[in-house]
Amino acid sequence: MSTGWTAPGTSSVPQGQEPGTHPDGAGAPPIPDPTGTQGPADGPAGPLRRELVQQAPLFPLRPLSVGEVLGAAVRIYRRRAKAMLLVSAAVHGIAYVLITVLTGTSMVPLIGETRTMLEDPQASDPGAFSVMSLSEALSTLGVSLVTGVVSMIAAAMVTAVLTRVAIGEATGEPLADSELWPTLRRLALPAVGVSALVGLLITVAAVVPATLGLVPLLVWQEANVITILALVLGLVVALVAAVWFYARTLLAIPALVVEGTGILGAVRRSFALTAGRRMWRVLGLGVLLTVLYYVAVQVLSGVFGVVGAVAYVAILLLSNLEAIVLGVIVLTVLSMIGAYVATFLLAPYLSAGTAAIYADNRMRHEAWDIELNRRARDSWNAGQLP
Repeated sequence: MSTGWTAPGTSSVPQGQEPGTHPDGAGAPPIPDPTGTQGPADGPAGPLRRELVQQAPLFPLRPLSVGEVLGAAVRIYRRRAKAMLLVSAAVHGIAYVLITVLTGTSMVPLIGETRTMLEDPQASDPGAFSVMSLSEALSTLGVSLVTGVVSMIAAAMVTAVLTRVAIGEATGEPLADSELWPTLRRLALPAVGVSALVGLLITVAAVVPATLGLVPLLVWQEANVITILALVLGLVVALVAAVWFYARTLLAIPALVVEGTGILGAVRRSFALTAGRRMWRVLGLGVLLTVLYYVAVQVLSGVFGVVGAVAYVAILLLSNLEAIVLGVIVLTVLSMIGAYVATFLLAPYLSAGTAAIYADNRMRHEAWDIELNRRARDSWNAGQLP
């Protein structure tokens, strides 16, 4: 005999037979929409519509998890791979042509001296070799500085335009392919200015304590406990200061692109976004993203490096060490091609990941997700979301 007993918290009424409903769902009261954004009668209900909007293409419009930040860095390739890689390949291509020419030019004296030594080891003058080594060292340092500046300019330009693309994909306001180059021209100089300022801050923050730690050793000209401790302390402080400035300025270019703050305003805005405990999450995500990026770059460029080394050895063996110039040229070109391919292929990953860190920070601490959802709903109503 049935007692009509049911487990606490459950209903004895069969599912779909609640009062006021019909088994097929007809007659059910409408789902309330507290935001007032419920669509028309033939569209999805309010909560469902909001959920669909929140699943906007690149990342959810709410505070993000670590996996969602990294996922956005990868998902950008499914959204706009062709356009983003085209811009990245063009800008980095020009930069790497200049870097390759500069690197090859700086290696010409060393190649000539090495060839002379191989042909006649007794003919080399040790004194001349020392003078030549000093001049070569200065030349190499100058070339390194120039190539570093060229790389910085290219990276800043690409990061700026790809950040604009990533934010547009996330908010349902995609940047049209026809607008990529005008956007690059508009953002190029401000982005380079921000990168130069950030680089200067990090360099000064690292050089000053390291130099101060070196002073006791230069004064006493002796390695003892005090001088060694001062040097180690200076290097540790330099590392901490550089990492601190890196974390505080990581969001400068996204702030420049999204908020149009200007060069100094972008750096100040990045400091504001990473104030207090906010810095630690930005630092952790930034380091993780950067480490993964450089590991991938080394893997891709390493393939070309191995091929170049094999080709270099093969050329030397086949020519009885006569074609050393050709071998060095082949090795240098293949190494540069590998670095170029890895850099332009992975630039969208780093840019989209940094844009996701910026968006996550603002959604967590400034409720930016409310504005982003409103903009995404506007794009939905305008038929712009895919």
